[in-house]
Amino acid sequence: PERRAIMNRGLIGAAGISAAGLCVALLLITYAPARSTELEGMTTTDDGLKILDVSEGTGATAFKNDKVKVQYSGKLADGTVFDSGSISFVVGQGQVIKGWDQGIPGMKVGGKRKLIIPAALAYGSAGAGGVIPPNAQLNFDVKLLSV
Repeated sequence: PERRAIMNRGLIGAAGISAAGLCVALLLITYAPARSTELEGMTTTDDGLKILDVSEGTGATAFKNDKVKVQYSGKLADGTVFDSGSISFVVGQGQVIKGWDQGIPGMKVGGKRKLIIPAALAYGSAGAGGVIPPNAQLNFDVKLLSV
């Protein structure tokens, strides 16, 4: 319908675009592969959490109910850093966002991991503290310091 409206308004001829050229352009736009934000080797869970082990540690492995300490840097999808530092918490107890409770288990002390956390596993439609907008994907670089 939109293409017909453009053609009916005479914009194609006025812009010097042939109907065939417009069709080719529309096909390219329609069927071009979407850019992937996934990195090679990244795994995606059923609920959309993306995990990439950047480097595997050599220490103890973190499991649910373990008290861990992690160093982290959190960024919005546009690259804006919203927080960084270190935090201790018990894995799987809801002390942190769900994306961390799901993304930390299996890490070894000294290991580094990238977590791309969908809004549903972060702060959802509420956002957080005026810093994280509603429905924001969060990207974290984490290093497991201790278990």
